[in-house]
Amino acid sequence: MPHPSKVLRRYFRHGLFPQMMVFEAVARLGSVTRAAEELHLAQPTASTQIRKLSEALDLKLFEQRGRQLLPTPAGRELIAMCNELIAVLVRSESRLAELRAPQADALRIAAAPGARHLAARLLAAFCVRYPGVQSTLRVSPSQELAVAGDEVVLAHVPDDRPGLELHPVATELLFLYARSGHPLAKARRIPLASLADEAIVLREPGSSLRAMMLAALQSRGLHPAARAELTGNDAVAEAVAQGLGIALLPESAARPFVDSRVIARLDVQDFPLRRQWGLGHARGGRLTPCAALFVREALSGELLAAARRAPMPEELRVPMAQLPQMQFSAPAG
Repeated sequence: MPHPSKVLRRYFRHGLFPQMMVFEAVARLGSVTRAAEELHLAQPTASTQIRKLSEALDLKLFEQRGRQLLPTPAGRELIAMCNELIAVLVRSESRLAELRAPQADALRIAAAPGARHLAARLLAAFCVRYPGVQSTLRVSPSQELAVAGDEVVLAHVPDDRPGLELHPVATELLFLYARSGHPLAKARRIPLASLADEAIVLREPGSSLRAMMLAALQSRGLHPAARAELTGNDAVAEAVAQGLGIALLPESAARPFVDSRVIARLDVQDFPLRRQWGLGHARGGRLTPCAALFVREALSGELLAAARRAPMPEELRVPMAQLPQMQFSAPAG
């Protein structure tokens, strides 16, 4: 079967679209003169457009009956085509007009705690590009993120909640850390089994970091003692710095503590782990044009690129340490 571009080649020659618009007006009004007046064209120009259209299609489109022009069977078929085309263009123009002025909409984002810096960075870059945007960023535990029809969600992938459609937007590296001076801090290629007798610091129940840490240990048959369970990466890093145990942390969250030399990254086999973040919305829900534009530009990498090209205004800066350490990618297709 030939490609549609070959079948429709005649429609892309000789300015066919304006010719069809003249044809539609003539067919609707029954007069070249009236159609020319409506379209602000000279009558000879309108007549020429109809003649060229007839020649391009190799069909007679009108027949004269008295003073009135009536469409031929081919003309009636073309009228139906014009009406469908106009309806599609009107709907598309309405959506595009909304996207040209995204400041008319509110942008609502809900993010899991681990994604709050990423969400803030993307949102700040979007607000720089579109200064009139009214936006809110809500941070809630992953299991408590509501799936509202017009809310953009940034959550851990996979998320098997029914009704939530997520697309990969970022991959985050996760390493094991211990206090500076720990006997394993300078070791290389540490077998995970070496941690069997070490105390560990865990995130709170429900955290994806907690689940990933326990799964990694249990896959090797390890069940170290959990010396502390804390909410938030900063609290976990502080506990590690005080020698309470070894913990799994995102590289971006641990970097300030590593730079201060209070904790050290461990060179453990099979690490780093990778945590993937997804951006999405309620399946079947309808995002506002502003939210749809945000999702499109975030998934394409445009927002991150914009953030890297220009420094953030002071009022929009967010403390996202080591942003380049996060690997951003748009979903395939």
